[in-house]
Amino acid sequence: MSKVSQVCIWVAAALVLAAPALSQTATETERSHRVAIWGSSVANGSGDELAQGGYAGRLAALLQTRGWSVINQSRGGDNTVTITPRFEPGETPDPDTKYLTTPDPAYVVVALSLGNEGIAQCQWGQEDGCTSSLADAEAIYAQFAAGLQRLISRARAADITPVVALPYARSDFFEREYGYTRRMNLLINSWDVPSINLLGAIDDGQGRWGRGLWADPLHPNAAGHTEMAYSFVPSLFAALDQGKPTPRKSDSNGFLRVQRDGPAPLSLETSDTIHSFAVSFMVRSRTGGVVAGINGRTLDHEYSILRRSYGDFQWDTESLELMPSDSSFATSLSIRNGRIRYQDSNGNYISSPVGNSNDDWHYVTLSHSVARGESSLFVDGAYAGSVTERLQPESFELGGANADFKEWTIHRASLNSDEVAALHSGTLLQASLELYAPLAQDGANLAQSLSELAIDLSGAEFASDL
Repeated sequence: MSKVSQVCIWVAAALVLAAPALSQTATETERSHRVAIWGSSVANGSGDELAQGGYAGRLAALLQTRGWSVINQSRGGDNTVTITPRFEPGETPDPDTKYLTTPDPAYVVVALSLGNEGIAQCQWGQEDGCTSSLADAEAIYAQFAAGLQRLISRARAADITPVVALPYARSDFFEREYGYTRRMNLLINSWDVPSINLLGAIDDGQGRWGRGLWADPLHPNAAGHTEMAYSFVPSLFAALDQGKPTPRKSDSNGFLRVQRDGPAPLSLETSDTIHSFAVSFMVRSRTGGVVAGINGRTLDHEYSILRRSYGDFQWDTESLELMPSDSSFATSLSIRNGRIRYQDSNGNYISSPVGNSNDDWHYVTLSHSVARGESSLFVDGAYAGSVTERLQPESFELGGANADFKEWTIHRASLNSDEVAALHSGTLLQASLELYAPLAQDGANLAQSLSELAIDLSGAEFASDL
């Protein structure tokens, strides 16, 4: 075994032992409002130097104020194979094992990783827990997908509603592992199951943790856990409790036609903190002008050095601290001379590289990554450019004079180029989806959230292409 592998094992062991656990027993909350987190070490809070239970603990604190309880039944090192015996106690339960069914939850967040499944390519001297060929990697990919499907089916059979946390980054991931992670995330997005886009909260753009968001190669630090927690739609479980189904792509020819000048007719206020996000819509403009806007506060940031230790072994890591600044921002998306243009919080611009006909439908996506500190513009699935900024949005607006709109989505995570291409090709990505308003005939939000649009139809009407 190489020294690098030994260090990773020492670090992982230290953080698993240090990870705080949420209550393992059911609270007095009614079963219908009880959520279990069932995964591996990251789900169990490993790496969280603030001892707040990781992203699960932050989710628990948020949901507790809304009458929900979260019980963490995670265990470090688990994958789709080793977690299976922990589903229910059976005839001879192990008193030291955290079984999913013990707290009798109504919902379960299945939170496993491709890393623990063994997708990473073997490094020098490494033989176990890795793959030595593409055939091996494909087998692990298929094993993970099949394992998740098995766990989803078993949860439903036990009257537990499943939610899946998408695979995320690791510092020992490279291009191959990043590709498998992105591919798996698109696959899970196609299933009839709610999911959470953890990768879009902490991705450095190469499949690893963003700067200042990791405790060791395998685990996020407190800042990383916080960003992952923001990728949960806060009203997801309340929406599921009300019976909202997994959203499906609308096949209607309807759209919203805006013919007035002045404020945008559509807006969404955000009462819960959003950091990384993606806003997408289709637009057809006859004259050009501003078609969308985002308002909020910019984020100041600084990095501090945190020393970690396990026995005699010590190492230094950076920790990213993000703070809402005193500066508000108002960014905009507009159409100028046939080009889609984004004006950022600093007054800089990104434009689509070639002019487009104003009379055609165009798919616009603005993806903002707090982990990387950048916003990226995509038009018709193609990358147009990026600008440097960190934002905490408070409201989103859509609508401009003499333009048509449809397929408005807001995700609580940044989207990578594969996901943007999927949107443009007609795939609806339901992971971390706060808003899906087809705008075919009304302002209804079909996402599994309780967020509601504010809509003013003076000077606007719903129409259709027949």
